[in-house]
Amino acid sequence: MKFATTALAGMATFLALTSPAFAKNKFPYCTGSTYEVSNKNCAKFDFKDVHTKCVETSNCTTFYDITNLPKQSINAHTTKMAELITNVFENGNTKMGYAYVEALGDGRGYTCGYIGFTTGTNDALAVINQYTKRKPKNALSKYVPELERISKLKFCDTKRNNTSGLSGFPKAWSTTACKDPVFVQTQLDVGNAMYLEPALQYAKSVNVTSNLGKAIFYDTIINHGWQYVEPLINLPRILQLTGPHRKHESEKSYLGRFLQTRRQLMCCYPDDVWPPAADRVADLQRLLQNWKRNKDLKHPVTLKIYGVTVKGTENMSYDTAECKHEPKGWKLPAAKMLPVPDTCPNKLFEATQ
Repeated sequence: MKFATTALAGMATFLALTSPAFAKNKFPYCTGSTYEVSNKNCAKFDFKDVHTKCVETSNCTTFYDITNLPKQSINAHTTKMAELITNVFENGNTKMGYAYVEALGDGRGYTCGYIGFTTGTNDALAVINQYTKRKPKNALSKYVPELERISKLKFCDTKRNNTSGLSGFPKAWSTTACKDPVFVQTQLDVGNAMYLEPALQYAKSVNVTSNLGKAIFYDTIINHGWQYVEPLINLPRILQLTGPHRKHESEKSYLGRFLQTRRQLMCCYPDDVWPPAADRVADLQRLLQNWKRNKDLKHPVTLKIYGVTVKGTENMSYDTAECKHEPKGWKLPAAKMLPVPDTCPNKLFEATQ
């Protein structure tokens, strides 16, 4: 995720939790009786000591075991619409950031690629391992030993943010993404296994089956994650606080409650990072209001707050934001299904040997 969690000083946290005016002035989508920072809206989240808690891994993965959740399919057009909508929220446009690399100072090292794989949380390593299986000789494989060393640190160890042993990594990632379609497809395949497939399973578990609903769950899992090491803000917690999909309740109604809970969580979180991101939920709520037109995602959708229309016909195969010239004959190879990283041994993250 291209999303940094910023720890604030105690006074800022106190003001955010006790003064609706503080949030209202700073965060326009955290206002009104439903979303203002108040005890009525925020007590259920129990955001106490949020910046001092860290959950260590209990097995070979940071993700919940979802093998018992039901599965459902998604067509290529809906996948594209979902990825483009989330890309607008993450990057402000429909240009896919495959070559993006930046050290955000969020404790996760380098953040890379179209959905923000990071060197500090092992998923950038997963991308490189999968890429090396497809193309053994590449410019990124030399970083595997250092990334494996980082992966063996305790999850809460601040040294995971250290990039001193990754000299030249940003250029190597960006250049490879701009020149090799195999690397771009590898990013997409890992992203699908790590986020899209789990999003579909979580959606199906509460009988959300519409294309718009799938896109909403995809955006939520990209933004909030589904790792048990981040239990306060992840998708499973939003589901738990939303409550079950009630008998005879329409999917539109359930998604309305789901998005309301998600937006409240973001507004109530005591920092300066989550509350401003509530604008993306407000845009999704607008799409939900026009359920009849948008539920199948067959038509272009306009994200009014971001000022971008997503059509589903955009070129997603090349990073036109970070790369200068698309190589002649550029074409992505066929996609490959990869395992969801929810059980041990974690085959998605395994080395090439």
